[in-house]
Amino acid sequence: MAKIDPEARQRIDRWIKEKGLNPYGDPPDTVYAGGSPLFDMRTGQTRDRYEYILERHPELRHAR
Repeated sequence: MAKIDPEARQRIDRWIKEKGLNPYGDPPDTVYAGGSPLFDMRTGQTRDRYEYILERHPELRHAR
C-alpha cells in the first residue's frame, strides 16, 4: 500500500468537488455492489479511498 501524502489527498478532494463527482471519483449516480467500491466481498478487505481513486485516475498523482 503506497503512502498518499496530505497534499495529494487535498488535490484529489478538490478535483472531486470541482468535477461534481461522488466521494470515490465516479459520477454521482454510480451504484456499487455491496454499497462501496472500497470493499472486496471476496476477501472481506477494505481499501483506501485515495488509492482507489488514484488507481482509476493516475493523472491525479502528480497534478497540481
